[in-house]
This record gives sequence, structure tokens and C-alpha cells, in this order.
Amino acid sequence: MPGSKYSVFLLFAMLTISACEEDFLLLRPDFKPSVVVNSIFKAGKPWTVNLTYSKDILTSGSEILEITNAEVAVIEKNNGREIILRHIGKGVYQSDIYPPLPDKTYELVVNVPGYQVVKATSNAPQKANVVNIISDYVDQNTTKVNFEIKDNINNYYIWNFISSNPKNPIDSNFTGNPKELVSSIIKYKNISGYLNNLSILNENDAAAQGGTFSTNITDNKNNIDGQTETNPDETGITKRYLRLLTTSKDLYNYYKTVEKFTAADNHNSSFSHSPEIYSNIKNGLGIFAGYTEEFKEVK
Repeated sequence: MPGSKYSVFLLFAMLTISACEEDFLLLRPDFKPSVVVNSIFKAGKPWTVNLTYSKDILTSGSEILEITNAEVAVIEKNNGREIILRHIGKGVYQSDIYPPLPDKTYELVVNVPGYQVVKATSNAPQKANVVNIISDYVDQNTTKVNFEIKDNINNYYIWNFISSNPKNPIDSNFTGNPKELVSSIIKYKNISGYLNNLSILNENDAAAQGGTFSTNITDNKNNIDGQTETNPDETGITKRYLRLLTTSKDLYNYYKTVEKFTAADNHNSSFSHSPEIYSNIKNGLGIFAGYTEEFKEVK
């Protein structure tokens, strides 16, 4: 009898285990890549738009391919002027005719064969009016900087502090690539792009009507970009600057979501949820957004 009970139990266990084994076939529609737009614009700089196709992350060896056969134009909304961008190679389209102006709204129109028309709209705000920059010595390595933004309209700001000397001048190179803009902010490791009323606003919404802001910056042998100056130029002095970007809402939301995405862990894990990166592209992916930039010396 004990043997019979054991046999029945063993048979039941084997049936239970085998019942849990089932093959699943993953079915999905044929992959069609999306049009990806990467373009930021700055007042007075050439129009630059980078176009690629998205890649299939579920297919081994899938690559990001450049789009070289598109028709690209920017339309100035207040007067209907159409600016044609020409392909200059590697999926980059450019025009130095009628560069963007502050406070003008522009629409990007991209025609790629086989796709719906890709569109996006944004602007580059006027430069912020920064006044009353006051620095206070805290200790040997720390300076407290106070500054005021006079703003009569709702704007969006990202700022950081950088240093410069004759050997390492301020990098003013403009590529129109949002990835490089984000990198140029992050590399200084002293980002302060949060306004003091952020807590009462929605996520990724930092609109403000100006205000007074205060930030501590850390010096490293008179250099605040994190690189020690071991052999300064004999004829030059390291200077410090407040770098302030007055951005469109589109660019601000893009930057904040990229920041969250970068900070998140385990993007490839099924147990994690990667933050979604903001996009204002209709019928595509990516970003088309404007900003203005200024540098104010911190004494």
C-alpha cells in the first residue's frame, strides 16, 4: 500500500511538471523603422537636421541607417517663408539661409518616400535678462552664487557653471545635435537647472516668471569644470561663467527626460521601466526644439 501511494504521488508530480512546460511562439508584425529627427536650433546659427531610421532591437545586427533621400524644409510660421535644407552627407540636412530668430515659431516638414509627412513645431525664446550676479566665499573650495532672472513671460531655463582660460576657451561650436548639447551640460557635474518653484508644478514643467536663485559651486584650483589646472597659461587667468540656456518647453522636457533616462538603471531588464524620452515629432521620433544661450562672468 505505501508503495502504491508513492507511485500515485510520483505520477501526479510528473503530470504537474509536464503540464507546466509549454512552448510559446512570439508573433509580431513585420518591423518598419520609424523616421528619427534629431535637431535643435539656436538663434543666428545654421539650420541643421539629422535624419535616421530607428533600428529593430529584437533583431540581431540591426543598425541605425541614415536617411539620405528626404525633402526637408523649415517654415517660419508668422510669414510662411520656406527654408529648404540640403543634404550634406551622412543624413545631415543644413541651410545657412534665414537662420532662426528669437521668439519666432518654426515648423519642420520632412518628406521621406514611403512615410507620412513628419512634422514638428518649436521656437527659440529671447535671452533671459540676468542681473545681480553676486558671489560669496563659503570656504576654500566653495563659492555661493546668487543671481536674478527678470522674466515677464513664462520661460524655461537650464544652467550650469563653467570655467575658461586661454588654453581652454569656451566651446562655442554648434552642431545642432541634441545629444551633444546634453553632454555639454552633464560633463560639468554641477547642473542647477531646477527653478525654486518646481515642487508646485507638474513633472517636467519648470515654467517660471523669473526669480532669484542661489547655487553653490565647487572650485578645484580655481577651475570649476572638474579638471585640475596643473600648468596654467602664464598670460591668462581662469574665469568662471554662469552659462544660462533659455529653452523652449520642448527642449526643456526633452532634457529632463534624458536626464532621468540616464540616471535609471537596468534599461534592458524586464523588471525595470525605463523613463520615456520626450518627443514632439508627429509621425516620427526625436526632437525639434530651440534655445538661446548666454554666458555671464562670475567674479
